Amino acid sequence: MRMSLVVRTTTKFISPFLVAYAAYLMVYGHLSPGGGFQAGVILAVSVILLITSHGYKRVKKSFRFREVQTIEGISALSLVLLATVGVFFGGFFYNFIRGGSFGALVSGGIVPLFNIGVALKVGAAFTFMFYMLSRWVERD
Repeated sequence: MRMSLVVRTTTKFISPFLVAYAAYLMVYGHLSPGGGFQAGVILAVSVILLITSHGYKRVKKSFRFREVQTIEGISALSLVLLATVGVFFGGFFYNFIRGGSFGALVSGGIVPLFNIGVALKVGAAFTFMFYMLSRWVERD
């Protein structure tokens, strides 16, 4: 089922802002409420909005199923690597990146990197689940 022109135009307009806000939460999540999980959900919502307004067949040309799987796998691998590299510096998920004054972007150590990995993992997982569910429902 296709949505109206107003809905399709609005989702095309809103989705880039959602992606920008998700990127902000990924990078600055350690300084304010938010972080990787919230950013990942917002990333997934931006794609899910496009799927519900334009249809699965049209959106999957830009966001291919295989690419979503690859992003999910690479982000999971980066989380595992981030955790295990810390072992060499003193402990599992050890904060081995130092520097920055309190409240600065670089003051979080590995937390911003962890937030980015979690956001990509959660966003890809939710998008992947929605792809799986919408494959059999799509009729247009």
